[in-house]
Amino acid sequence: MSKSTFLEDNEVNTGRQEELDIMKAIIIFFLAGIHCFVECTTNEDLNYGIPYFFDSVLGGPLAAPMFIFMMGIGLRYSKRNDADHLFKRSIHIFITAIALNVARFLIPSLIGYAVSKDYKMYIEHLPYKFFGNDLLNFAFLAMLLMSLMRYLKLKPWTIWFVALGLNLFAMVFNSLDFNNVYLNVILGHFIGVQVEEEIVVSDFPLLIWFFMYASGYVYGGYLKRMKDRGKFYKYVSPVSLILVLVIYPVEYYGHFGMMGGKGANVFYHMKTPEMILCILNVFALAGVYYLIKDRISDKLKDVIIRTSKNITIVYFIQWVLVWWTINLFIYLIRGSKYLTPIPGLILGIILGFASVILADLWSESRKKKRERSNEKKS
Repeated sequence: MSKSTFLEDNEVNTGRQEELDIMKAIIIFFLAGIHCFVECTTNEDLNYGIPYFFDSVLGGPLAAPMFIFMMGIGLRYSKRNDADHLFKRSIHIFITAIALNVARFLIPSLIGYAVSKDYKMYIEHLPYKFFGNDLLNFAFLAMLLMSLMRYLKLKPWTIWFVALGLNLFAMVFNSLDFNNVYLNVILGHFIGVQVEEEIVVSDFPLLIWFFMYASGYVYGGYLKRMKDRGKFYKYVSPVSLILVLVIYPVEYYGHFGMMGGKGANVFYHMKTPEMILCILNVFALAGVYYLIKDRISDKLKDVIIRTSKNITIVYFIQWVLVWWTINLFIYLIRGSKYLTPIPGLILGIILGFASVILADLWSESRKKKRERSNEKKS
């Protein structure tokens, strides 16, 4: 990519990137279906058909990796990304992560156990679920680490090489079991930990996934200087799309890599080449969404942008709806939480729409509350 072809000396592309808004809105909507199938499908059934598509394709390279990459882009576009501000934001994210685990794990588990006395279902793995590493926990640690790097005044490419080094280092200690619940939970936030029955307790360990975050941060700097995104996507997106469409089927039929491996650790504890493939997914789909962004109605575009802005709220509400619905209500009513693919798909669609609508209502209520507060002050 030559500077004269794509880049300006100054930042000229500082507004909303509508293709990325579309990407985030689609990801967060499909997360409801992804999480539904993860919770209501046996591990064996996740290897086939619709559950496999949601768990390993939509829920694999087309969801969290792209989401984390765009976290890095968003940080670069933030009006305030100095060390002090990032530290304060990281604490806010940490509080949100704790609140989410209380709402989706602790409260329904205690209710479920009080009603059913089913220790194995509700209590046995509760410490791993409540204290283990998830997407918001990763976001907290990643922003905390970025705050340190900004404090040290590291350049974006220096941050990227540090992230690459951390990623390669983490591969040496991948999928360990320390045979101690406390060590597994604590160290699982940083490296890949896996305990008995192949339970992954570190979904997004910092040292592995910070590479994706830092890659988005570096790319965001170039994106702000890009004078013609259409020309960039014209060259980059088709090549990226061809590569992923060739490599992923080869992995699947060759039974290796993220698409062909067994167990959740092939995704959550993925290796560096797989992360590079996930970055190619971003470029491939961003080009597609760039082509369609001017062909959708203003009303739909407004919904997409609001959903993109509310993505953390949607994620919070969505996980609470999924866990309460499947692991509490359905399990207590039926004595089993497992559903066949079509009911699981319908449930995922319903909860996807519900989470987007509820998040929008919550955001609007908060906005009106702030407006009333400002009116009283003035």
